[in-house]
Amino acid sequence: MKKIITFVLISTSMLLNAQVGNENISFSTGNFFMRGNRPSTKENIVDGTPYINGNNFEKVVIKGYSKNVQNLRYNAYEDEMEFKDGNDTYYTNKEEGLKIDFPALKKTYQCVNYSFDNKNRFGYLVVLVDNPKYSLFKQEKIELLKGEKSPSAYSKDANDYYVKQKDLYIIKKENSYFKMPKNQKEFINDFSLNKTEFDKFIKENKLSFSKEEDLKKIINYLNNL
Repeated sequence: MKKIITFVLISTSMLLNAQVGNENISFSTGNFFMRGNRPSTKENIVDGTPYINGNNFEKVVIKGYSKNVQNLRYNAYEDEMEFKDGNDTYYTNKEEGLKIDFPALKKTYQCVNYSFDNKNRFGYLVVLVDNPKYSLFKQEKIELLKGEKSPSAYSKDANDYYVKQKDLYIIKKENSYFKMPKNQKEFINDFSLNKTEFDKFIKENKLSFSKEEDLKKIINYLNNL
């Protein structure tokens, strides 16, 4: 069962009071104070996994936080970071702008409050290029699909199952977020680029709009103009 937690730095002189009851809990670990509640959830058997990077909890580095911060994992279906204490799993609180680095995965997530496709979102994006001019993020997503009903009364219905969706690449310019153009023509039009120079850059570097490393190079090209 998942629970929501909030963790913030506290001074060692602060008195920690445990909350009791079925709905809320508080406890301390190291330099962190965690507060949570138990949302009512129904346990179902689901095939597949909601975790992009595997089920393991990994060591993380968060600037400004203790080096002993708890190991985390990213739940792409719920768009939540998870932490485990004993047999219980918790969701960490979402703090806008917080960057969570997973050294073993060579991956950094940032908690972002943004508007995209006419929807307001507050969740985690993978940081690919971090620059004041243009930044590039990747949105990872997993969907939960319904299992098929059995055509026969003598067999069981299929379980619901998780399916990884195609990664979505998002560019940030100032406070605006928009989808990465899908080809050279769109890129030139969207950014008012010199067609001859941009085409030459793409050709000489043999870049593809379907490869993540090449997308990073393209955004860096913009930042160097």
